[in-house]
Amino acid sequence: MGSVKDLEIIKKASKDSFGKGIFSFTDDYSVFDYGKMPEKIPFKGESLCRMASYNFEKIEELGLASHFEEFIEPNKMKVKLVQVIYPDKQKLTENDSNYLIPLEVVFRNMLPEGSSLLSRFRKGESTSEQYGLEKIPEPNQFFDKPILEFFTKLEPIDRLLTESEALEISALNQNELTQINDFALKVNNFLNKKAESLNLVHADGKIELAFSPERKIILVDVFGTLDENRFLFNNIHVSKQVARDYYNTTSWKQELTDAMKQGKQKEEWPAPPELPVKLLELISEFYLSTAQEWTGENFASARPLEKVVLEYKELKEKNNW
Repeated sequence: MGSVKDLEIIKKASKDSFGKGIFSFTDDYSVFDYGKMPEKIPFKGESLCRMASYNFEKIEELGLASHFEEFIEPNKMKVKLVQVIYPDKQKLTENDSNYLIPLEVVFRNMLPEGSSLLSRFRKGESTSEQYGLEKIPEPNQFFDKPILEFFTKLEPIDRLLTESEALEISALNQNELTQINDFALKVNNFLNKKAESLNLVHADGKIELAFSPERKIILVDVFGTLDENRFLFNNIHVSKQVARDYYNTTSWKQELTDAMKQGKQKEEWPAPPELPVKLLELISEFYLSTAQEWTGENFASARPLEKVVLEYKELKEKNNW
């Protein structure tokens, strides 16, 4: 069970062989590492599943291996499973295989408002020199080449890692880390080209990887959707960043941040308010319209994304979000 999708395990993975499972994509969503939010986004699960399945099929054509096996209408996906080994419970070694690499690999093509790296630059927590930049980039300024970062995957709150920490926590050697970087850049390039063909801008995203039983790198979980990536249309976010933007205007965001800093348990975190009804409707349309245009399948007779973005922009300006 996850915050936005469920997993049915048909066959457990072992150290020597893949397992089998089925992802069921729900209409739940999460922001700020809070977990499941109080309301659902209608049709979100189906939209994500269709978009992710399309992406898996396309990267296979590029020679990139993954755990994807089959799309099951309307919101399920058959996948191969690997072991999930928590580094704090069992130290990984280079002799292990068929396990989830405990990293989120983030690629950044630009820094839109809401980017965690942009926030770290502004707070002085990161410097341009650390990323090979002459100066802190302006918001929405494209980089000459993508920035890659590593975050923890199997900890309660995602933590930024140095390259040496990523090697250590995942039992990677330098050659395998290079392979992971190349893999991420190829996925990012595919998403950039696809987005550009639809007048979308792909700002950033992430992938999760695993080792196969032969210790070959494969792509797992899902990627290239409005949950894993940030896409913009005419400088307007069409991902769940829209929900983040709204909650950033509420007192709940600061209350949640304070609770996390104080080390409170999740059950002690403040409960979020519900999204305004009209905003929730438009976010649902973002998912549907983008998925239709991305896959080329008119599965929901959704409005063109351009019209949905225009209505959202008017609503945002009216309410000063």
